[in-house]
Amino acid sequence: MLAAARHEIANLGIARTFQNLALFGTMSVLENVMVGAHGRGRGGFLADALALPSVKRQERAMREKAMALVEEFGLAPLADRLTGELPFGSQKRVELARALASEPKLLLLDEPAGGLNHEEVDRLRGQIQAIRDRRGVTVLLVEHHLNLVMRVSDQVVALNFGRKIADGPPGLVQNDPDVIRAYLGDAA
Repeated sequence: MLAAARHEIANLGIARTFQNLALFGTMSVLENVMVGAHGRGRGGFLADALALPSVKRQERAMREKAMALVEEFGLAPLADRLTGELPFGSQKRVELARALASEPKLLLLDEPAGGLNHEEVDRLRGQIQAIRDRRGVTVLLVEHHLNLVMRVSDQVVALNFGRKIADGPPGLVQNDPDVIRAYLGDAA
């Protein structure tokens, strides 16, 4: 088993979003997304303290990259707003943009559709597919919104109280009698 400190996980190419948002509410949208990019920074304490030219170049590049993500997720009009002042759905998009700013190979999404309305879930579906298809990022999705899971997944593992009851392509899992029983109940 691989054991890594929390601060080393991003360097392994892993990023995540949280079921309960973990944003900096007193920072702007752009600043929150830049936090994700800082994990890839190469300056170091002394270079940062001295504000060396290389640090300034790197900071500009991070800001540009973060702004591109802000635009991609439809957050440009909100870039300077404090994240804590935004509606929940916008905050979810900020968190997703921040996770991508670290350029992950593996993106863990913990209940990304929780608390979203139908329109926001549909937008999320498109974003997850774009992350997977255009960026080539592997996405591990933990989600109860079955329609979303079935529409974006190549492989689905269904659990019932922590026990695996099905594993396979979405269509196969969706029609599995144990899955139907666990998620829809018995037709008595």
